[in-house]
Amino acid sequence: MSWNFKNWNWSGSVVTISTLIFALVSLISVYISVTTWKIQREAARPYLTFIESPSLHFTKESSFEFEFRFKNVGTHPATTLSSRIIVFEQQLLEKPILIDDYTVVNDIPRDTTTSLLLNLKDKVLDEANIHPHFIIISLSYADPIVHKSYNQTIYLKWAGVIAGKQQPLIHVEISEKENILNYLNNLHLLK
Repeated sequence: MSWNFKNWNWSGSVVTISTLIFALVSLISVYISVTTWKIQREAARPYLTFIESPSLHFTKESSFEFEFRFKNVGTHPATTLSSRIIVFEQQLLEKPILIDDYTVVNDIPRDTTTSLLLNLKDKVLDEANIHPHFIIISLSYADPIVHKSYNQTIYLKWAGVIAGKQQPLIHVEISEKENILNYLNNLHLLK
């Protein structure tokens, strides 16, 4: 078989190759556009974050009340916000002293805050000395614009009360997280 280059249609070949290159560039452009759109859409999702450090209040009825103030810093509103708060001693030997499930009816638009109150009334006996505790806040909410659900878990450690002085809330160290997850798993408390 021999090629006859004199009868070869060079202009048709150039047009075909140009069309293939244009089609390939167009497909790449569409892929980049769709990927960019998905990234922008995900960046606009609702996202809840603390607007200030959680606070602890002692009330007259000898109870302890934590207030967690969250702000939606995302662009889209958060809907059907539900939370599960679990409080248990840091030694991980006892059952939780509190498991509280809560659902917010109203939407949480952008730059709007919402508070979660946690009351430990009658859960702790001695106000002068309270052992250190872990506080786990599991949030779930939906984005009504893209119809997607999100979960967020916040791990906090409260050093308790020492000689009548309330100690601060801090974030859990990464080394403690695995032990906490094992504890919650063993008690079947993970959703």
